[in-house]
Parts: sequence; C-alpha cells; structure tokens
Amino acid sequence: MRRIHPYQTERFEPLHGVKQLEIPLRSGRISVNAVTEDHVFYDEDYRAEAAIATISYLRTDDGNTQRPVMFLWNGGPGSAVSMLQMECFGPYCMAKDEKETPLYGLETEVDTILDICDLVYMDPVGVGYSRLLREDAAEKYFSVDGDARSITFAIVSWLKRHQRWNSPVYICGESYGTIRACRVLDELGRDPFYGNRMMLGLPVAGVILIGSALSVGKEGTELIDPSLELITAALPSMAAIHWYHNHQNECSLEVFVEKAWEFGRTKLLPALFAGDDCSQEEVKNIAYQLAKYTGMDPLYFENSRLKLQRVDDFMTQVISQKGLRVDLYDGRMTASLTGFYNTVGDGNMPIAVMNGILAPKLGVDPDRVYYTGNLNVHPGWNYAVENGKSHMECLRAAAERMPAMKILMASGLYDLCTLAGNTRYQFTHSGIAEGRVINREYPGGHGVYSSKEGKVQFLLDVRKLIKG
Repeated sequence: MRRIHPYQTERFEPLHGVKQLEIPLRSGRISVNAVTEDHVFYDEDYRAEAAIATISYLRTDDGNTQRPVMFLWNGGPGSAVSMLQMECFGPYCMAKDEKETPLYGLETEVDTILDICDLVYMDPVGVGYSRLLREDAAEKYFSVDGDARSITFAIVSWLKRHQRWNSPVYICGESYGTIRACRVLDELGRDPFYGNRMMLGLPVAGVILIGSALSVGKEGTELIDPSLELITAALPSMAAIHWYHNHQNECSLEVFVEKAWEFGRTKLLPALFAGDDCSQEEVKNIAYQLAKYTGMDPLYFENSRLKLQRVDDFMTQVISQKGLRVDLYDGRMTASLTGFYNTVGDGNMPIAVMNGILAPKLGVDPDRVYYTGNLNVHPGWNYAVENGKSHMECLRAAAERMPAMKILMASGLYDLCTLAGNTRYQFTHSGIAEGRVINREYPGGHGVYSSKEGKVQFLLDVRKLIKG
C-alpha cells in the first residue's frame, strides 16, 4: 500500500489551541471560542495510531450551553473540510476578486450560521491536520466502514470533551462525504448485529448532503445509479451549463433545465427504452432536440443512438466554437480546448490561506502542515461494506429510526461530477417517506456555494432547516 505520509517533516504533538474571537455578522456581533484539538485513537497496547483533528467555533455569549452543533466534513476520499470552512460556512472565508478568483486573504462571512449553531470542522485520518501515526493501522481507517466508525467516535469524543450530550446534532457531508454521513448515521444507531456494536443510539436532528455520491458502490467508480443511462443522469447539468454559456438571454435557468428534464422524461426515455425498435427518423428528431438542450452536435447523438458515451464528450463540445472546454466540477469555468486540462486545477490558494493566515488567527502554531488534499489514501481505499446495505438504505433506516430528523439534499446544477439528474432519480426511488427530504438545486458547481447566488440560497436553506 502506498504510504499515507511518504515524506514526514513533522513530529506528532497533540493539538490544543483556544482563541477568543469577536465576529461581526449581518445580525450583529457575537463572541466565539475557536478550539483546535486532536482526538487520538489508540491500539490495544495504548499506542497512538491515528488522530482526527477538529476546528470548532463555539458561541459563548448567548447563555445556551446546549445549543445546536453541526459536524462537517468533505469527501475524496482524501479531501479536507477546508473548502466548506473557507468557501461556505466560515466564519472566515477566503478573499476573492471580482472574477471570484481566490486571493491570499480572509474575509468575515457575515451570513454564517454561527449565531444559531456551533460549527465543528472534521478531517478524516490522513488529511487536514489529521494523521495516520502508524502505517500498519491503515486498513482500520481507509475503508467505508472504518472511516465512518472513526469519525463517529471522534464525534463521541468531542461531545464528551465539551459536555454537549444534549445539543441537537447536525451532520453535513460533501461528495464522498455524503457516503460518510449515511454510514455515520448507521454507526450512531443501535444495531446489535452490525457496526461498532457499542449501541450508541445518539440522535441526529438533521443531515445535509452536498453533491450526492450515494451511487458509488464496492468498486468506487460508480457515479450514477445502474438503472440510469448517463445521458438521462447528466441532462439537467448539461442543460444548465449550455444555458449559462449560450442561452442566458432567452429564459431563466430554471425554465431551461425543466424543459430539458421534461423532454428527457417524455421523449428521450421512451426512445432509449425502445432501443433498436426506435426508427432512424425518430432518432434523428430526438438527436436534434438533444442538441438544442445540450449544445452538442446532433450527429453525435445520431451515431451513438441517443447515448452520451462520456461526460468529457459534452465538456469538449458545448463551447468548442470558442476554442474552450468546460470544467468537470463547475461547468461555468473554462479551459483551452487544446491545452493540458487539469481536473483539480493548477493552483491551491486554500493551503496557503489555511496555513499562513487562518491558523495564526485561531492561535494555532502546530508543527503540522494543514494539507487540503491527500490522494495517497485513495488507491488502497476499501469501498466494500460490511453489512451489505447501500448508502441510501442507511439513510432510509436513519429516517425511519428518527422521525424528526430533517434531510437537506443540495445539488449544484453546474456540477458534472455528482449529477443533479442522478440525484433526482435516487431520491424519488429512495423509499424515504414523502416530505422527509428537501431536495434543492443551486446555481453552483460541485460545491453548491461556488457562486454567490448559490451560496446565499444554500445558507438560507440550512438556516431554515435548523430553525424549523
């Protein structure tokens, strides 16, 4: 297995930093303690084998010692929670210029939800400040179940350390973090036959899922439900991106996307079901309509019998007339059609801002670097699950076990990685009782908060979820 931390320049010393902050919000100034700390895991001989670090923002001036608390993480596996902290929830976010390009600076997020809910940012083992301390323990942490179990017990450790046993608990996961959220819900339950067998039975007031990866199975490569064709899963996102680049003056984003979805439901799906029985003339007519909603060449769809072979085919066609391709994670963004395309981008301002500005602001001066990503955890990741339950089944079981638990599913319409059409299908076939899931789509990318409009709408929806 590839070493998780192949070049070690640091000596492990447990983190603990506390800083008192005054934060001006839109609703007024609040007092907050920022707490940075480790939750260390030991083996049977009490040797430290891993540490999960948390950065918590805890309001101190409202007299409520059991106020709501939200635990947040990102995905990957191997992606840090810094994106959710510094681009969405705050209270401090990266500065950006008028083109939304990240700058080396911090700004106060005046719409943070800290006035009503404490925030605990968690990084799984191997990323952020969190560390694998013994390579021979890797298998315990780098699997679907081991990852969720370690995060669960870090949550328990946090609740014990801060004496917040009676606080309403919310969890928020993005991308692969949506899988982690569903498995954590399972670990927090009281199943006597599966899981950590510690019978925790800890209630969760709400769960927020950003960019659903719940279709991912034991191979780790399944991005859409096996019942779907890629074209149907991707159609709303392709329509949204085509609208953004080519049709903004004709109608609203919502109207264009819903017309595409209705066309897919009433015309495209029956043709795909008919297969070879669909006449060439009908294929040609539907290919023309697909081109209208996607910006792709109708001949592509004629030759493929109305199927999308690869998402990259759309990425390289929709604005090819401008010599550009669109980005996987945010289709508003573009790159040269002929140059080298780096899916994750070439720059990493978050690592500089996190270590150079935010850490000192929080009173943290560790020997550790905060790593915003570590894909060394990825090659050996075990996607197989112990109990055979799908991630959606874990979510459904939690919804049945906790009737008051609220669920917010957030999708970015410009995201070509976790597709909004796939999410629509997943949750209309989830078996979760009607009305339990708030399914929202935002004018943003993989992070729904990547646009100003999307961020404002998303934070308002989160606030409504907590306030009821």
